[in-house]
Order: sequence, then C-alpha cells, then structure tokens
Amino acid sequence: MAKVSIIIPVYNVERYLRECLDSVCRQTLQDLEVICLDDGSTDSCGRILDEYARMDGRFRIIHKPNEGYGKTMNAGIKLATAPYIGIVESDDRIAPDMYENLVQLMEEKQADILKADFYEFYERDAGNYIEEYVYLLPDESLHNLYGKIFNIHKNKMAFHSYLGTWSGLYSRRFLLKEHILYNETPGASYQDQGFWLQTMIKAKRIYLVKEAYYHYRIDNYGSSMYDKGKVFAVRGEYHYMRGILDSMREAGKEYYPWLNQLQIASCFNSMSRIADSQKELLAGCIRKDVLEASEAGELDASLFDQGQKAELFSLIVNPKAYSKKLIKRREQIERLLEGYSHVILYGAGKIGRRVQRLLKDGRLNTKIKSFAVTQKEQNPAVLAGIPVEQIDQLLEYRETALVIMCVGERYIAEVDTVLRKKGFENRMVYKQLFDERDKA
Repeated sequence: MAKVSIIIPVYNVERYLRECLDSVCRQTLQDLEVICLDDGSTDSCGRILDEYARMDGRFRIIHKPNEGYGKTMNAGIKLATAPYIGIVESDDRIAPDMYENLVQLMEEKQADILKADFYEFYERDAGNYIEEYVYLLPDESLHNLYGKIFNIHKNKMAFHSYLGTWSGLYSRRFLLKEHILYNETPGASYQDQGFWLQTMIKAKRIYLVKEAYYHYRIDNYGSSMYDKGKVFAVRGEYHYMRGILDSMREAGKEYYPWLNQLQIASCFNSMSRIADSQKELLAGCIRKDVLEASEAGELDASLFDQGQKAELFSLIVNPKAYSKKLIKRREQIERLLEGYSHVILYGAGKIGRRVQRLLKDGRLNTKIKSFAVTQKEQNPAVLAGIPVEQIDQLLEYRETALVIMCVGERYIAEVDTVLRKKGFENRMVYKQLFDERDKA
C-alpha cells in the first residue's frame, strides 16, 4: 500500500508540467500514489498525463470537466487511499527526498499536519533559475515553533505563518475525521486559504520543519494568483472562512481578530496585482472591512506590523488617494526600468533587500542580474537567491544595465563616483523608485 497519496491538480500548464511530474517520479520514496486531476485542460496537459501513466503505474489520471480548483482538490482527497496526503501544484517541483524525509517525521511525531519551509523560484534567463529560501515563519522571534509539536489554540502567533498548503503532509485520517475539504467556488480563487485555516485550527498536533523541499514557481503569470479578474474572490473566501468559525460557536470567536488580520493582509497583497481601474474599489472594500471589524470589537491592531499599520492608515483616510499612489508608483518604476534587460542593485543590505522586494511585487525581479558590492568580504555569497558579486565582475554590463544605488544617504556620492569611474553609464538612486511619503 502507498505511504503517500500525492494530489496534483492540472489546468493548462503544458509548459511546466513535465518538470513537475519528473520531480515526482524521482522521489526516493517509491511507495507513492500519484493522483493527477486534469480539470478540463485545453492544451496538451491531458496527453502528457496519459504518457506518464503509461510509463509509471503509480500514476492515476482523472480527466474531468473544468469545475475549478476547490472541486478538483476535493475529488483528489476523496480518491486518496494512503495514510498521508501531499499536494503538488502542477507548475512547481519538489526535491527528490521530500516525501521520504517528511513521512519519517510524520510517523515519528504522530502529527496531524506537517509543514516545511520552501523555495520561491523563477527563471531569470533561459535555463538560469533564481531560488529564494522562504521561512514558513518569517518573524525570527517565532522560530521556536519549529521542531516541536504544538496547536494553534495555545500558539496563536503561528497564524503569522505562510498560508501555503503544499509544502508538507496531512494525515488522511485527520482530514476525514474533521471533514476538512476545500471551498468549491468556481475557478481557482484562494480556496487554499480556507483549507489552510481549517487544518490549522482543527489540528491538535502541528509540526513545522526548518528545512525546504518544495520549489514554488512565481513566474507563471497564467497562474490564478496573477489573475486580475479574481482578486476580489479573496473576500468571498474569507466570508466562507468566517462561516467556519461561526459554526464553532464560542470556540471560534477567539480567532475572529486573526481572521480579520489575514483578510486585510490578503486584500492588501491583491492591490499590487489588480487592474488599475479596480484599485479604488478594492481599497474601499478594505476600508469597509477594517471599520466593520473595529466596530464589532474584532480588530486587534497589535497583529499588524508597523508597515501594515502605516499603509492601513493611509488607505482608511483616503482610499482614492491611496489607490492613485500605488498606480503612480508602479508607472514610475516601470518607466524607470523600461529598456533595461538587466538591473544591478548596488548594496547588499536592508535597502537592497527593500528594493528587491519592491521589484518582486511588481514582477520586475526577473531583471535583477545581481547584488553588487565593492568588496565581497563580510557580504553573503547569495541574497534572496540572487548572487552577490563584486562590482568589477559586472563590467560587461557597464553600458546595458541599470545600476540602482541601494545605500544610505552619506554613501551615495562615493558610490556614484566609483560607478562612474568604472564606466557604468546608467545609474540611479533607489529613492527615485518611491514617492515622497515612501522616502520618509
């Protein structure tokens, strides 16, 4: 009998599907059941899946009409027969020893759910991938939760963990006992968040692994996470999640402030992807959600970091102005970077990371060639998966790359002089990417 049932939902990902399936085939744990559900793909995915099934008897292929992510995942869960269930998205890939190592931990810890850190990756140049290690718990103060059994009731700060559902394992018995399934709204719109909530609040034994096996693709712009027409669906999913807490009566009330924080943060993340014409409408929805939660006594300001609080204040005061600020910032960044195939971030400190995250939010991170420094001593070899190189190693890009100086005010003139003497023609200060309020 298989130890793990791997559920792979598939829809129009022919470009990435073979890479995903190959990584599953290469698992060192052989006792697998691979349930691939073709949700009405109109490209060659169906033929590719059938090909793998002919080569590997562990594959079960289900061809079905297009019904959306939630229904597809629920069909996979109902078909699973192994004691543990894993989820792999069809444009991602996994390390060869992922399930062998995670099953061993699941059996040792007797966990209901187990989650591991992961990598985000994208293709910078043809065949050249950038991979950034992502902690499930971004705040280092929470890293004490790694490597021990806990539950969310006594450790609510674990709500700050990453909402992904695919980097670990689930006890099938646990899912069936607690009747945990996906919301079956049409399309592929945030249903994983409702599943995440159910598993986190109902699990008595959660185990987090401070090691990464899963590789999560962030350059598939056909993915639903980049579908501008679906970003409002996040509010519908949170309405569904609210219903889950309501059904728990008194036991669910303690989680209302956390649910509101998650909803507001998710909507903020959607603001960078939604069409400009819809930004003001979404900002108004966020404002409404915040005010209603506050009036009901279900908003806890301590759950938001300082940056989130500043953004919230700006939005609540004037949603229209806030939306215009986001549009202006995006247009300004795109204009400044237009025409450059490569970007070099000079400075591998906090400012450089801030600029890297800004470009990542705008999906311009694929242009980043490297972080640059004058001397490599006392600097990391890699930052956010991007190589840190001495500026003299990048001289071939003197005429074609844009160098963004990501250093403090007192160092700008010195760095600008160094770059000019070395022949880097295209230079700018990082502050040009931000508006006046951001600069402060």
